[in-house]
Amino acid sequence: METIINILEAMPYPTIFFVGLAIRLFVGMRQFNRRGLGGLQHFNNYFVGLITLALEWVLKWAALALMLWGLCEWLFR
Repeated sequence: METIINILEAMPYPTIFFVGLAIRLFVGMRQFNRRGLGGLQHFNNYFVGLITLALEWVLKWAALALMLWGLCEWLFR
């Protein structure tokens, strides 16, 4: 965990913002490509869908935190 924090602290703030944006776009693209004709997401079974949605939820919040952190530090420093 300390390694990830050290890497993020060494990165320039616009890069942190764009990394968060890339994560959001990647997760959104995966969600879009999973949709069928009716607009619903399709999974092989319930547990795969549950785990996938939970991981995507965590990634979306982490990406939002990165974007806000990078933007705030970039604008107010």
